[in-house]
Amino acid sequence: MISISKRQVDTICNIAYQKYGIYIGPEKISRLLPKLEQCIDLEGYTGADELCDRLSAGERDVLEKFISCITTCHTFFFRESEHFHELVNDIKHSHRTSHTIWCAACSTGEEPYSIAMTLLDEGIRNFHIIASDLNRNVLSEFNRGIYHVSRLSQMSPTTRLHYFTPVGDDFFAIDHSLRYYISIKNLNLMDSLHFPEPFDYVFCRNVFIYFNEKSRKQAISTITKNLRVGGSLFIGHAEVLLSQPENLKKAGSSIYCRVY
Repeated sequence: MISISKRQVDTICNIAYQKYGIYIGPEKISRLLPKLEQCIDLEGYTGADELCDRLSAGERDVLEKFISCITTCHTFFFRESEHFHELVNDIKHSHRTSHTIWCAACSTGEEPYSIAMTLLDEGIRNFHIIASDLNRNVLSEFNRGIYHVSRLSQMSPTTRLHYFTPVGDDFFAIDHSLRYYISIKNLNLMDSLHFPEPFDYVFCRNVFIYFNEKSRKQAISTITKNLRVGGSLFIGHAEVLLSQPENLKKAGSSIYCRVY
């Protein structure tokens, strides 16, 4: 039986917050403990002290397994698809010759692939997507491009036939040609990120639920610095910006526009 003390839990939660901005409140501890116990057991650590020591030392492989443990990567293709239709409409009414999109916290790739498929189906090809996540394990799955049929439940049979190939046992491989439009990067929203050019659109959806107000402000500041004036930020439908920055104006359902 693995024992994890309050001191050890506090240490682990502090590392999650300081490193990734992820706030684990008291109400989430009961759900965290079984995950930590499983992590310790699977990795063969001597106990919670070893996990704490190796996390504190900043061991990369331990941190990567830890972030996989404390975050949920449940998603599916065409989730909250209304945003993709808003994106298409805005692109079609813009006068720009190319369009750049940042999918921050892209997980296993369903969101950026959904955007790419939507735009291509609308005849839009002059775009590029930067898809980023702090979890290298989910990015590896993204790069592999093989998904269980349950992830495809919200798409039409036509889309499935066009972009996916069955690979057996209810799994499908996505058309690898879509990667022409997508670059995958390992990035942390808590870091000081400066892209060469600002983005026209940023999708950062269902991410802020992991943050408290302080880390949420920091992430939004990083995002808006990399969003052009007039560009749009899309957040999850269930999310709210409690302290909306002055340079963002609400422009739709969970959509904000950078005004200066």
